[in-house]
Amino acid sequence: MKKPYRLGSWWLLVVMVMMTTGCSMLGIKNIPVQELEHKYYDADSKILDIGGQQIRYRDEGQGPVLVLIHGVCASLHTWDGWVDQLRGHYRIIRMDLPGFGLSPLSDAKIYERRRAVAFLDKLFQALGVEQFYLAGNSLGGYLSWIYTDAYPEKVEKLILVDSAGFRLKMPWMMKFASTWPFSMFSRHMMPRFMMADAVEQVYGDPDRIAPGVRERYFELAMRPGGKSDYVDIFKALGREFSKPDVSEGISEIAVPTLVMWGEKDTWIPYPEQLEQWRQALPGAQFIIYAGAGHIPMEEIPVETARDAMVFLSEDTTAGAGQ
Repeated sequence: MKKPYRLGSWWLLVVMVMMTTGCSMLGIKNIPVQELEHKYYDADSKILDIGGQQIRYRDEGQGPVLVLIHGVCASLHTWDGWVDQLRGHYRIIRMDLPGFGLSPLSDAKIYERRRAVAFLDKLFQALGVEQFYLAGNSLGGYLSWIYTDAYPEKVEKLILVDSAGFRLKMPWMMKFASTWPFSMFSRHMMPRFMMADAVEQVYGDPDRIAPGVRERYFELAMRPGGKSDYVDIFKALGREFSKPDVSEGISEIAVPTLVMWGEKDTWIPYPEQLEQWRQALPGAQFIIYAGAGHIPMEEIPVETARDAMVFLSEDTTAGAGQ
């Protein structure tokens, strides 16, 4: 009788075959930086070196400064719709956070709270901005409010879009990719279907995903070193968002604040997480977007940008939550 393969041996064989094929569908083969820059770098893209950490950013438009910070696995492109709507009214600065897009990660410790605030302040100083509006989504929301907590005199108004802020279980993809032994393979392999599935998860309606968006998320993750950067960041964020004091300072934010949330967000679940924001920031304005997911500024950019502009244009301080 033929002896069956043991499951472990079979999967080891499968993995070995995949590792040797270099199949792009499996996310094993890196895409050269020059090729990514040719496709995703434009005349408005620039590079800053902040203490050895290179940051790709764009600085567009005229008017009051509006800084936009993206979330996990995203890039500055997630704000394209807002820039199209708002650059006639604001000078908009957005960047690829360390380890994402075209900004390679120098050290995952940069996402520890104190280091993150210090890094952002050095970045803003290098850009020559002293007072500005600040908006962030997901991880970018977390970075935005911890910076505001540290430097309230520099942030005139704050917009949080499905923002991290309280103790949180990591989304399945982040936890899977950063947990041993899977993390060993995640540093070298990120299948296209898994990235496409993750993109669909952060949209409330996958039919709204524009042509090329799935491809962009996947290709930027294929930057040499990108997959390993993701694993290191996921591990760092898992530690940060498991800390009991992760939300310290939220209730002390006094600048006018708008909280936007997609009703179908499953990565930072609605309504549980949103309710914590309501309790911590009773003076903030709240807008809930029916049918939208974790990244409403990308999914429904016209509507969310319009609401952002109304808020930023208000002369009065933020009123009671809706």
